[in-house]
Amino acid sequence: MNSPPADQHKYTLLVVDDEEGPRHSIRMVFRNDFNVHVVESGDKAIAFARQNPVHVAILDIRMAGASGIEVLKTLKQIDPKIEVIMLTAYETLDTARQALRLGACDYLSKPFDLATIRESAARALHLRKISESLSSASDRLRDLVSRLDDVSLREEVARTTSEIYAGVLHDINNPLTVISGYVELLDLRLKNISALHGPELNKVRADINYIGKQVETCTAIAARYLRFVHHRDSPGTQLPINQILGDLKAILEIHPAAHASKFVMQPLAVDAVPLVDATDLIQILLNLTINAFQSTAKTQSVRLTARRLEDPLPLPLALDADTEISVGEAGFPNQPPLLALGISDQGAGIDREHLARIFDPYFTTKGQTGTGLGLSIVARLIQNNRGFIHLKTRLDHGTTVTLYFPLKT
Repeated sequence: MNSPPADQHKYTLLVVDDEEGPRHSIRMVFRNDFNVHVVESGDKAIAFARQNPVHVAILDIRMAGASGIEVLKTLKQIDPKIEVIMLTAYETLDTARQALRLGACDYLSKPFDLATIRESAARALHLRKISESLSSASDRLRDLVSRLDDVSLREEVARTTSEIYAGVLHDINNPLTVISGYVELLDLRLKNISALHGPELNKVRADINYIGKQVETCTAIAARYLRFVHHRDSPGTQLPINQILGDLKAILEIHPAAHASKFVMQPLAVDAVPLVDATDLIQILLNLTINAFQSTAKTQSVRLTARRLEDPLPLPLALDADTEISVGEAGFPNQPPLLALGISDQGAGIDREHLARIFDPYFTTKGQTGTGLGLSIVARLIQNNRGFIHLKTRLDHGTTVTLYFPLKT
């Protein structure tokens, strides 16, 4: 029986059964949901899969010629992401185990009811989409690594300064740490699971979504440095601050630096868009909040508060050299409305000698564990976006860093 012309927007379902009745029934059930292709033998199924993309397959186990188990093996060799549902009228525990061991996602007995086979196909399609999302994230990561390893890029970076290359590695380290954490969670959830549904499926979807966001952050960071290396200036993407803060909170929930402490966030009561590149701002906030969490070995609360200011700042600020420092005041367009982002910790504070150098490249108080780049990168990104940073500290009482940016009107 010939299949109808393929709809490019639908996934392809391959149905293999040597009985016409089940083939026709399954085709009618899914004709509106998939591009359904039906064949009566395993050999024809394999030939079709070698020439066409197949996303989900429904196989009868007992057929003349190649058996369903043999077809399952070959389909998985052609494309491991093909999700396979096995059908049989002679169910045995051994064949079920064998099918699942070879990668089948479900095992149904004939005669099947419509609700059961629809539910099974929906689960199979969800698993296929999850595989594609993971594969896409992996491809994008490989592309990013390839671009960073490109010989011409490395030579160009070497001709600028070592700080640029070190800055790339430093900035990308945080999202890669988050990606690693989510991959470990996914591995634990998917281990020994042959089908996903309900809350567990929703958790996996959420994890994949965050992995994708972190891959996009890595790509945006690489693009930023590539623009700098090649002396190209292009406007960044500006996003609502509460959306950025939500992404920051999700990252910190999985970041190891924040595990032992509490993060308290107060977003804007009415969302607004700051005039700052969104990728730069998430990197600024991530560096500052992780520094805050690392300011003491004790359990603490780190607080981030967003405020809207309708009046200009009283610039120039009168700073106490023992407890305060600021960067970016000269280039800051002090025109309201303004966004103020305050990050406070309960750490040990910063003494006067260290405070004067806190934004210098390669200066660190963390010994062998620090690179000395985090706060220097923060200062550079803030100034590039015409922002202003003010830091106030008290020994044994903690530190508050406040960022100021103009808001889009």
